[in-house]
Amino acid sequence: MTPPTYITLLIKQPEDPRARQLMHDQITHVIGLYGGNVAGMSPEDEMTLCELLQERLPDHEINDVRQQVSAIHTGQRRHGRRRPASLEA
Repeated sequence: MTPPTYITLLIKQPEDPRARQLMHDQITHVIGLYGGNVAGMSPEDEMTLCELLQERLPDHEINDVRQQVSAIHTGQRRHGRRRPASLEA
């Protein structure tokens, strides 16, 4: 079985709470139309966080973490702490 593939998007949300909700609903709808699902979500800029952590960590630790992520996505390891998805601004 082929491991699942993922895409990470960083979307700047509109200021208006109703517009944020409508945007989320539409994005989720379109993802479902094509057989996908939202596997995780964060109300924060996790991409920049990861980039800054990569700048501070030694290469071997980054590689270890990448291997752990790969193992999680291929079902070889369960992930630990995970926050539930939230739309809070």
